[in-house]
Amino acid sequence: ATVSVLYWCLGLTLTMLAVDVYDTESGKPIMVSGDQREVNAHIKEVYLHLTGLLMMAVMGCALQMKTGVMSILVPFVGALACLGYVYCGTSRSLRVSAFLAFGFLDGWMVGPLILILQTPPSTVLLALVLTSAIFGSFTMSATYAKRRTYLYLGGILSSCIIGLLVVSLAMFFLNWKILWAISIYGGLVVFSLYVAYDTQLMIERAHNGLRDPLYDAIDLFIDFMAIFRRVLIILSERE
Repeated sequence: ATVSVLYWCLGLTLTMLAVDVYDTESGKPIMVSGDQREVNAHIKEVYLHLTGLLMMAVMGCALQMKTGVMSILVPFVGALACLGYVYCGTSRSLRVSAFLAFGFLDGWMVGPLILILQTPPSTVLLALVLTSAIFGSFTMSATYAKRRTYLYLGGILSSCIIGLLVVSLAMFFLNWKILWAISIYGGLVVFSLYVAYDTQLMIERAHNGLRDPLYDAIDLFIDFMAIFRRVLIILSERE
């Protein structure tokens, strides 16, 4: 199963690297001028880094399931520390190390979910395929849409995230199925829209000269993993 996932990661990378960003007003690829070619190169670099994160997540998940260590507190704190350094650190080499460690630790935290749900490998792979389809669809939508089309969603999605946090806290005290449905299905919709938003935000930042592949890849990775967790739960509940 791990080998299959690694091949899937490679396929995702090749698919993303084959895609050029188009300007819907002219119908031509936006990589015409030197600056636009640099934007395209940055986008491809982001997806390469995203694939590296996904591979690290696969290794982290596989190691957790092999060792059977169920505690997620230490990995969670470690992941937050790594995330903070990626965003705020100054050393390039240390940022890359923290970047890869974040992917590994986030994957480690998926392992207990798979074990608790008793999810068979076939369902995990199906969840990956469905997550890739969702991720790819919203990526294509954002890529081919007119520039800044989805950027207005930023405030709305931030409010939705706060709402999901409130729902998650309420679930500790209220055993209502509606809260579970909002958390899973509502979260699936929110993070799917975040893929489109973060993709256009990445493109817009690149046009403005803000090109940090680590930063952009982290944003997309968080979206991907949030979608994957919810798809995995939905599939496991239906079995």
